[in-house]
Amino acid sequence: MIENSYILFTRIPLTKTGSGRIYCDPLWEKDLKIHLEYIDNFSICCPIEYSEDTNKKKDITDLGIKCFFPLKPDHGIASAIKNFFPNLLSVTRACKKAEIVHSGGAGWSFPLSFYLYFLKPFYSFKWIMLIESSFWMLTSTDKKTPRKLISNFIYKTLLARCIKTANARIFTQSFYRNYFLGSETDRTLINAASWIDDKSILPAQAVKERYNTKTDRKLRIIFPSRLTADKGIFVVLDAIRKLDVLKNEVHITLIGEGILEQDCRNFVNEYHGNADVSFQDPVAYGEPFFSALSKYDFVLVPTINQEQPRIVFDAFSQGVPVIGSDTSGIRDITNDSNAIFFKCGDSSSLAKTIASLIPNHRRSLEMGLAGLEYATGKTHRQMHRDREQFLIDVL
Repeated sequence: MIENSYILFTRIPLTKTGSGRIYCDPLWEKDLKIHLEYIDNFSICCPIEYSEDTNKKKDITDLGIKCFFPLKPDHGIASAIKNFFPNLLSVTRACKKAEIVHSGGAGWSFPLSFYLYFLKPFYSFKWIMLIESSFWMLTSTDKKTPRKLISNFIYKTLLARCIKTANARIFTQSFYRNYFLGSETDRTLINAASWIDDKSILPAQAVKERYNTKTDRKLRIIFPSRLTADKGIFVVLDAIRKLDVLKNEVHITLIGEGILEQDCRNFVNEYHGNADVSFQDPVAYGEPFFSALSKYDFVLVPTINQEQPRIVFDAFSQGVPVIGSDTSGIRDITNDSNAIFFKCGDSSSLAKTIASLIPNHRRSLEMGLAGLEYATGKTHRQMHRDREQFLIDVL
């Protein structure tokens, strides 16, 4: 148990109602509950939005969080500049109360870690840095414009200084550690992000029975995603256009919501190729979502950035293997026994990969069982247990 005053700095917003109740997204509530299992004096410094709309949100008022330090929400560079000093004051107030601070590299357009870097010389807190995303990093499909090159340089430089200054560094994949620290491993933990629970992991026998009772030999692929360009949506749509397959050999389901949802719906309505393509509204994370995944032979993960997609462990927990782009974020938590890779951002490579799987359906069972074995024990709670032990050892 960590008993020191521990403050998490995050850009994930909370909602506060007129009666003073605090609400958040269901997955964020799940994560906070586990934080509180091993941190006794836990507070949060984050944006707080005032609203009575708490639909699909969880009440966390009585979880035992000691204090909330409110920030003004930033929605881009202009608002970050406008809110710079008010948010600096809130971060400073929180630092005065903290013995341990925890921050990350995410948070468009001004990660809170930048505040902490400049405050660190004036306060005695121990600093935990978590790197689990790279929104600022150039991808293989990005045009290298002056603005993007400058932005990439600034974020890389400042985050590298934050990471080197921090007392404990946690990375969700080895790529991030190597990118910032090279071969240095001092005060460092590689801690892959997983949201699965023990109860969600299917027994191997159930996976075998599901496969053996399947009567439709059509190759079934599901693409569950937040519908934004960095998730590889346009790569998928273009690959479907290029698929050279016989009628009804492949069924591909797109599922999710986001700014490109209408593009996906339009594509499905207008597509007249040989593959069966459908669009499905998202289902709640948990049993409904896992049940949906288990109906497919492969989960498609075509992300074009270096982040580690949560969906990989979700798929493995159901004995479903992955078709993934060959990014470090995917390769770091998979291997050739449980995943098939295609060239990142290359729709032709993806189309050829899908077509090559049609003749050998048995491969999906073998790879799914390998994925299931790989995911066993890598639960959300165990991820936090590993962090707890690391922080106790280091701090």
